[in-house]
Amino acid sequence: MNELASDTNKSQQQSLGQRTIAHFLEKIYLKSSFQMVFDAVSLALTFEIALILRLSFNHWVELLPVSLSYLPIIILIGIPVFWGFGIYRTLWRYASVNSLFLITGVSLVAVGSSAIVINYLSPGVFPWPIFVIQWTFLAGLVGTGRMAIRVMRRLTNETNSGAVKNVLIYGAGDGGAMIARDILHSVNHKLRVVGFIDDDPSKVRRSIHGVSVLGSREHVGDYVRDLDVAEIIIAMPSISGAEVRRLLSDLRSQISNRVDILTLPPITQLVEGRATLNQVRQVDVRDLLKREPIDLDLDRVRNIIANRTVLVTGAAGSIGSEICRQVAICQPAKLVIFDISEAGLYEINEILRGEFPHLTIIPIVGDMSRRWQVENLFLLHHPKLVFHAAAYKHVPLMEQNPLAALANNVVGTRVLAEVSAEFNVQRFVMISTDKAVRPTSVMGASKRICEMVVQVQPHKPGTYFCSVRFGNVLGSSGSVVPKFAKQIASGGPITVTDPAVTRYFMLIPEAVQLVLQTATMDGDYMTYYLDMGNPVKIDDLARDMIQLHGLVPGKDIAIEYSGLRPGEKLYEELCHVGGGRPTRIEKIWMTDTPTPNREKFYYELDDLLEKCHSMDRETVYSRIAQLVPDFVSTNGEFSALRAKAGMRSSLP
Repeated sequence: MNELASDTNKSQQQSLGQRTIAHFLEKIYLKSSFQMVFDAVSLALTFEIALILRLSFNHWVELLPVSLSYLPIIILIGIPVFWGFGIYRTLWRYASVNSLFLITGVSLVAVGSSAIVINYLSPGVFPWPIFVIQWTFLAGLVGTGRMAIRVMRRLTNETNSGAVKNVLIYGAGDGGAMIARDILHSVNHKLRVVGFIDDDPSKVRRSIHGVSVLGSREHVGDYVRDLDVAEIIIAMPSISGAEVRRLLSDLRSQISNRVDILTLPPITQLVEGRATLNQVRQVDVRDLLKREPIDLDLDRVRNIIANRTVLVTGAAGSIGSEICRQVAICQPAKLVIFDISEAGLYEINEILRGEFPHLTIIPIVGDMSRRWQVENLFLLHHPKLVFHAAAYKHVPLMEQNPLAALANNVVGTRVLAEVSAEFNVQRFVMISTDKAVRPTSVMGASKRICEMVVQVQPHKPGTYFCSVRFGNVLGSSGSVVPKFAKQIASGGPITVTDPAVTRYFMLIPEAVQLVLQTATMDGDYMTYYLDMGNPVKIDDLARDMIQLHGLVPGKDIAIEYSGLRPGEKLYEELCHVGGGRPTRIEKIWMTDTPTPNREKFYYELDDLLEKCHSMDRETVYSRIAQLVPDFVSTNGEFSALRAKAGMRSSLP
């Protein structure tokens, strides 16, 4: 035991000595003055070496007085050349192959310039091959000296304290190479790359930046154990969410939860496609649901937005705020942001002003159902594009408050659509939902009525009104993902309504990109829907989130099933069976929805809105079903309560 402690102390002292020497040498060599002295000696030494190699030793001795007299000329020409080409301004700890090419070229200029001067002063004394030999040795000596800085930096990092974490990089492609290079060059980290993992057999046993590609994912458990790995970085930003899910499953089955698994953001979020160490983050649910990037007609979006006034309702919400950001990038003349929430509107206004300081932003706190307020907005600002994202969207909450769903969603949409038509907006896009298809909730039925309001809206030729449906967006307020995250943070249990329930999910930026694309369509009175990919089982999503936190589902965090809530379905749909057709834009489809008779539709809608406050819930649901024939309420809660109480209550 004492011998082991003694060996450890000796090792620590040796490591400290190496570290001290490396720091000392690097600190000195980084000084420009020292580099100039080194280069001056190199210029003189390589000239004399070239003479010895080209001439006989005796001949060199005879010419020594003459050669020594020319050394000041060689140095006085060489050092200014090195300075002029920026040799002393380069950070050589980050030197690369391009740096070696620079040294070779600068050495050629320095030697060539001195050769011309010397042969002009003493023609024929020194043969030209001497200068060729000098150039070769000078480039090698100066380059070796500069590369030594990188070696010393690596020695410094590798002999740093015992707190250094060993890292495996999954993916021996461009992303992995960038991350490895960033780690090797960084001075403010505690990481050491000990190997690459890649499933491509042709890359195995090769090396990147001096680090070996060890093998494939099947053996990652052995590599983690043998190399004492603390972190695995997945450096494959272009892989899909399904591939990430499979990869995480394979990795977690072989390693302990003490090993952190990190990743890069999607390729679309990398600045100029470059991966850096600062972008590495924990794997989260966004990575499990991301999809392959799609080609979008961004120029067409910019053309319809640039230099025009744009109105975004529901601007403080998750969808509305992202619409604001993406619209702002397209440089509108003015961005009018409208929301009923004062606090939310203040927050998004501050964010937008910080990100887009030169953009004219008009924040308006208001209620869309107040026609006078909407008309004043249009009179003052004359928006040409309207993105209508304001709505009450929480299904169980709206089942408790059906009149609020009708007043906010239906009345608000009607007022906004009618005023937009009167003021001849160029494009009107309403955000709808998959819950509007065969709705079983008041919220879904109200959004289907909103779609019909948009459909029957009369307007002048050259203006376009449409609705666009999509499913859940990841991370929106009140959605299941933030709820699960809070439940995990509090120690569980996670509550899932039903083990078979599925939902469509999409990342907010992608959903909004596609919404903006629908604004470029010229088809009028259309209802579009977004290709949401495959539906996700909420039970699987809950288990994935538990595992992402390094915990075991059912052991560390329990999962409880609470049953479907009023208005909820086991699965959602984006259109009726056989009702979808592709558009010219990838992942945007159109669905043929029958356009109701405007007079009959408005008569029934007006009657419902006028009398709903005095109706009981069943009558309201029945009247909604007259407008939306495929609406079938699953909310039997209130009927059962009233039957038990033997009473008939009206809605609040």
